[in-house]
Amino acid sequence: MWAFLVTLAFTLYMTGMIWSMQILEYPLFALVGAKEFPAYHARHNRGLPFVIAPSVIAFVSAIVLVFIRSSVIPLWACITVAVLDLAIIGYTAAREAPLHARLDREGLAPSVIRDLTQGNWVRTILWTANALILLGVTAHIT
Repeated sequence: MWAFLVTLAFTLYMTGMIWSMQILEYPLFALVGAKEFPAYHARHNRGLPFVIAPSVIAFVSAIVLVFIRSSVIPLWACITVAVLDLAIIGYTAAREAPLHARLDREGLAPSVIRDLTQGNWVRTILWTANALILLGVTAHIT
């Protein structure tokens, strides 16, 4: 049961974090002046360990959960959550991280910020789906 609780906790954390990024942080990028943007984005990047580490913990715990789940936790839910976590990590590495790297190189780039914000909806939807699956399992087992 510990693996389920860890997966649930970190998934809920990441769901809240990604919604905050989507609704608050990324739109604010466009409002920062060109001169201030490099320092603003650098500060944003310094906070990324608080986003990256929990997402990795959520993924690892989801993998563990597949193998040591309680019989009351459906296998399909565990596999789905692990696959969605992997998709989020892959999408982040393949699409979102390169856009942040462009912002590091180019500074304030409205088209890159727009792409980053629009593309982040994929991660927002996937984290939300994971949270809903896990909350559904929680409701089922309590």
